[in-house]
Amino acid sequence: MKIGIDLLEIERINLSKNFLNKILTENEQKFIEKFQNKKEKIGGLFCAKEAVFKALDLKIFKPKLIEISKSSSGRPIVKLFGEYLEHFNSNYKKIDISITHTKTLAQAICLIEEK
Repeated sequence: MKIGIDLLEIERINLSKNFLNKILTENEQKFIEKFQNKKEKIGGLFCAKEAVFKALDLKIFKPKLIEISKSSSGRPIVKLFGEYLEHFNSNYKKIDISITHTKTLAQAICLIEEK
């Protein structure tokens, strides 16, 4: 079992298009548009990506290779792309994530079950 966790101060989130394009997929950018508390939602997504990255035990953080979405029940779902997906498929069999935030902090934890 591998674990990753991340905590972020919401005030560090930048809403510039350049920043968002660097860390969020197109689907994630569409998702946050419907919320008033965009910084909190972005903070949660960023923490989730960091937690997944840490649990995958990789060396270079590429946030666009990780996408966080929601199931019909609202539970966060992780989708991986490219080399991150290949690494996961070679070494792991299950991934789970949980995200939480307040007005000032965002946090996420990721558990990955090894093969």
